[in-house]
Amino acid sequence: MTAKDSCPIAAAHKRLMDCHAMWHAMADDYMTPESFRMHLNSLIQGMRNVTFMLQKQKASLPGFEKWYTEFQTAAKSDSLMRWSVNSRNKIVKESDLELLSEAKVRWVGDWIATGERNLTFPPRMPSKSILAAIFSDPGNPQMGVITISRRWVDKALPDREILGATREVFVNLSTLIATAHRAASSEECGLGDREPTCVTSALATAPLPCMDINPGWLQEHLDLDAGRGIEEVAYNFELSPVIAKKSRKRYGSAINVDGNPIEVAARIMEQACKALVRDKEHVPLIWFFRDDIVVDSIMPVFFDQNGKYLTMHRVADRVESLRANGVIFLSESWYATDEKLDKDGRLIPARDRGRDRREALHVLAATEGGEYASLLTPFSRTIFGKIVLDEQIIDMGADLETPGPFNILRPILDRWGKG
Repeated sequence: MTAKDSCPIAAAHKRLMDCHAMWHAMADDYMTPESFRMHLNSLIQGMRNVTFMLQKQKASLPGFEKWYTEFQTAAKSDSLMRWSVNSRNKIVKESDLELLSEAKVRWVGDWIATGERNLTFPPRMPSKSILAAIFSDPGNPQMGVITISRRWVDKALPDREILGATREVFVNLSTLIATAHRAASSEECGLGDREPTCVTSALATAPLPCMDINPGWLQEHLDLDAGRGIEEVAYNFELSPVIAKKSRKRYGSAINVDGNPIEVAARIMEQACKALVRDKEHVPLIWFFRDDIVVDSIMPVFFDQNGKYLTMHRVADRVESLRANGVIFLSESWYATDEKLDKDGRLIPARDRGRDRREALHVLAATEGGEYASLLTPFSRTIFGKIVLDEQIIDMGADLETPGPFNILRPILDRWGKG
């Protein structure tokens, strides 16, 4: 059986896969204006061709008029889908889209003090020149971390960056093709994988992890306190069978972390305590949830406080890219049983408290719907290095108006509109 025979809508499905590959080609040439324009034009036309190909096969698809009409009705009320159709008509019949190059500048002073501005600059203007323009205004911040993000927007859709806008259209079309497969009683098909390797026949009804709309290579970071740039480095790794076997032998069977993040937090704390007792330390971990399913996880590394501010804002970028609606953050932290103020009346963080601070394992969980949980397990070390766990402290609420344990999640809560 050929791939064409095994897919009930091979023509439309192949065009959708073409769109996935074209999206990545466009993203790869983000900083090359003419190549970016060329790939965008191809992608916009390719996305429209998905529906054209599907319509040609309507006679062989049960219930086509019903579910396709429902898709059309929803698309007409969706600003991104309307933009996609109008853009295709403009590209084919009139001219290129009117693209504008912007630099989104984000300043982070601490967990509370932040700011963001969108400034228009020539597409290939060097970052040093952008920074010089920003700091020519003496009123701009001189401390904290500055992040410059390059973005392309269409004049007809000024509030949406192009990578994000086209990705959402792709997801809508992928959902449509999945509906067509179900109508033909075929959940899967034999269309082969492509290049890049993430382009497969699998149908996504939510953003794909590979379609990152906030990639690190489009951002540059400057530590204003140190007067130097911050390089963002990320490593991808998969759990091999050999490592998984060693992990099970050392820590026992892995826990299932799918579920409501607030309920999962207790299971993660229990497992983390076992690992801490065994290893005498625990790395920080963050899980991203979408509708109670873990869609990604990372192990952040913090070298200093400004680096922590930057990392958690990049974590918020990842939340946006994944369309995540829940997170869990596990880390070792400093803990104090009371509050102390400095000479200016500001709260002294536990990390700066000296000898009256304690170590703890901390699990923070939050959802976009407004659920919060903080689980804290203080611990001490004997003179021989043995870990002694104390009674767990649980807080199932959060006062987001005052400084507290949820400050580190504030960039995520702000992205959700909850901060």
